[in-house]
Amino acid sequence: MSRRHRRPLPLPSFGPRRIDLADGSTRLVIAERWTPEDWPVQAELQLLERFSALMAAQGWPAHVSRLAYDRIYAGERFGFAKRVGRGELPGLARELIACWRASRVQPVEG
Repeated sequence: MSRRHRRPLPLPSFGPRRIDLADGSTRLVIAERWTPEDWPVQAELQLLERFSALMAAQGWPAHVSRLAYDRIYAGERFGFAKRVGRGELPGLARELIACWRASRVQPVEG
């Protein structure tokens, strides 16, 4: 009997982080606010909401805020929907994967 190796779930890619202060104490810092142009996944909110609704209709969770701000989660959900979704979902997932890939590379400002 063979056992399939199961990967652990990825951790969120963004969120609070600890910083050390000059006096030696530690504080929790919430990341700065993002404009829609700075979101990790460059997709319209309406597309992410539609994707989430289609996923829910097929019995799978997809949280809109995590899709917009967590690259690892978004990539996993889009890939899953593309592979196993039915109806309109795989096509929308392919469109969102293109947005996800396009936002991976940030231009270097000189």
